[in-house]
Amino acid sequence: MASLKASLPTFIYTNRLVLELFDYSEAHYICLLAAMNSPTAHANMGDYGIRTPAQFDALNSATRLSPSACEGRVPDTDVYYLLRLGQKTGPLMGAVSLAQRAASTPPDLGWCILEQFMGQGYEAEAGKELLRLAREELGVKEIITWPGTKNQRSNRVAQKIGFVEGGNVETNDGGLNVVYVLPGMKFDSGMALSLWGEEKTKR
Repeated sequence: MASLKASLPTFIYTNRLVLELFDYSEAHYICLLAAMNSPTAHANMGDYGIRTPAQFDALNSATRLSPSACEGRVPDTDVYYLLRLGQKTGPLMGAVSLAQRAASTPPDLGWCILEQFMGQGYEAEAGKELLRLAREELGVKEIITWPGTKNQRSNRVAQKIGFVEGGNVETNDGGLNVVYVLPGMKFDSGMALSLWGEEKTKR
């Protein structure tokens, strides 16, 4: 079986950004944890309680892509790309990611960005490129995203990337969130999703 890691380019280039594959370095962890735990992130996404690299790794190990989602590739890495502005040595800004919460759910696209870089379209620019990579090079056919009802900024990002509303999903806190899907994609709106990848009973 092919390796997922071997299928991922180390760098991806967009108009304004360089996307750098997550390499488990201290600098990458610092950026990711800072973006996830900023006041804006906590207010809009919620506090996931992830403060350390070990906690971050635990989340990722529970939500790696299944082989069936990526043309049989061995899920031997996490699909995270760090955003750098302008060039490979540019400042780290945040990340885009692709994860799968359970075998019964499609992979989901996510993003987080440091506060000083918000509101400038970087998340949508990076998200579009990761979506293209996932579909054209990894063979991931169905992808969703569910930023959360309160996270209006990220809901707008989802729409800019090209997602459309596809119903509601129940989350691990018992709430309902809008799920965004790719145009033409069918999705079971009775699905229940958990951040940590546990299988949940549908409503």
